[in-house]
Amino acid sequence: MVSRKVRVMELTEKNFFGMDLNHNVAIIDKGPGGGLMMVDTSLPENLDNIERYLKSWRYSIEDISDIVITHFHPDHIGNAMEIKKRSKARIYAHELEEINYNSFNLTYEQVREEFPVSEKEFLETMNRISKMKYSIVPDVRLRGGEMLGDFKVLHVPGHTKGHIALFDGETLIVGDAVRNYNGLKPPVKFFSWDYGKAVESFNYLINLPYKYLIPYHGNVIVR
Repeated sequence: MVSRKVRVMELTEKNFFGMDLNHNVAIIDKGPGGGLMMVDTSLPENLDNIERYLKSWRYSIEDISDIVITHFHPDHIGNAMEIKKRSKARIYAHELEEINYNSFNLTYEQVREEFPVSEKEFLETMNRISKMKYSIVPDVRLRGGEMLGDFKVLHVPGHTKGHIALFDGETLIVGDAVRNYNGLKPPVKFFSWDYGKAVESFNYLINLPYKYLIPYHGNVIVR
């Protein structure tokens, strides 16, 4: 467990621009529906691993009552509708959040500025990402400021228009608004809706009085 009430599943997305990218899926002991609250859901190839984690904690998919989606990128929504179908969980997302697959129209030069990727690895990743077209139907649209269990919803736009984070005064779950690879950084520029706003949201989040910071990508921070 990361804290008294939050566990983290560390899942993996293979061959992301030449590297293995981790996905930190947070599981909160009690959501507003009375069961587990899941924050983001990874990709379909990780559903079996999600079930294994839950079983090791003596839970199952059916124990999830609430699914919070920080934003609608494929690696966050990939299992949402399947888990909802099986558990009858309610899905929460910001009212401004929308799917925009055009945001993945990237050039090799853009990606090469961020990652030491070969052109072959770039093309393989773009081909894989282009096939990720998952549906998402939220039950509850958020504005920011709501309480989901013990966690307050924070609207932190930039990576996407409706990106959110969750904070209970101790544990800060940030989605892609903060990443932790060789230190804390804002989201990747080429995947961001408005990079200036992303940097503002990043600075706001890292200055909150958290004890635990859970980024979706990179290592969990304990201070």
